[in-house]
Amino acid sequence: MKYSIILLIFICSGYSLSYAKYSWRNNRRAAIGVTILVLLSVALPVLLMFFR
Repeated sequence: MKYSIILLIFICSGYSLSYAKYSWRNNRRAAIGVTILVLLSVALPVLLMFFR
């Protein structure tokens, strides 16, 4: 069950990562910010699920 939730989080973050890829050439700061937000939005729930 935990792995399916993690997979769902990765699927939902795909849209944000595609925006980061799209904006990399014109606006690198926004792309880096979106990437950091995606990493945090994936890492925090995973850490809470496994170490709670």
